Amino acid sequence: MNIKYMDNSVLLNAYKKYDYLNTDNENTLVKIFVSYIKPSFLFKTDILTPIHLGRAVEKESSKDGKIAEAGIQWLHNNCIGDNACKDNISEVNRRVGFLTGTYYAWKNYNKIGNPQYFGSFGYRRLLNPSFLDTLINFDIVLPKSRNLCPETVKEQFIRIHGGETYDNMLEVFNKIYPEEMPELIKYFEQSSGYFDEIYIMRKNLFFDFCEWIFPLLFEYLKLAPLSTSSETRDIAFIMERLTGYYLFKLRNEKSLNYYEADVVVTQKQSVNRNIITGDLIAKLKNKIKETV
Repeated sequence: MNIKYMDNSVLLNAYKKYDYLNTDNENTLVKIFVSYIKPSFLFKTDILTPIHLGRAVEKESSKDGKIAEAGIQWLHNNCIGDNACKDNISEVNRRVGFLTGTYYAWKNYNKIGNPQYFGSFGYRRLLNPSFLDTLINFDIVLPKSRNLCPETVKEQFIRIHGGETYDNMLEVFNKIYPEEMPELIKYFEQSSGYFDEIYIMRKNLFFDFCEWIFPLLFEYLKLAPLSTSSETRDIAFIMERLTGYYLFKLRNEKSLNYYEADVVVTQKQSVNRNIITGDLIAKLKNKIKETV
């Protein structure tokens, strides 16, 4: 899966070594949002900016006991909020995920230093900071693609999120970008892809991405949720895969220079049906054949 494990403090200190890249306040090189929905280890440097997603609906989390009042206070003390501007989509965070923070960055770019590059991480998954050594040589930094073999991206999506969610994704995408459908289908028929909505892009590419993805998001929001739960994340699952598709497009753009970096997680995750890799599935299938 090209995932490395690193201690929180070690990873934070590794990023702090690159603070010098942003010492010129009038010419910020890179800002990376680290998205939080609950208290955790704080990744905050001159490059890493923690952002609290779903701040507009935080009272719901407090009411049902998911986040205690002390936890909400921690988020307020340590993170900017995705509703810290009049034009925000924070209230739909529980359904759309990372993109409420992305929207804030897009609409408040000057407030975050008008950086030459913008990036997006989650508080549990970041990129190994060594890419910062040569960042200026590249237009985009991607996570190393994840191998799902023998599954395709489509098969993995349907197995985890269901066929109805997949069909909804295609229906809306075809409505907004019908000319791109063949390329999207090609991506979903692959056995590897980009996940987790992790990237660093030059400013112009980031703005192009926002202008491309938010018309899709707002169209998806017109669909009825597939679950009555207040925590349904059907659109978030779709947008993660479509972000992966967009990164795939940028990687294949011959005029752009790209770099693929290792994904770093700070806590080993137990294996469950949502993160089983294609390699593991293949081993299980072979084991079954041997016993038949």
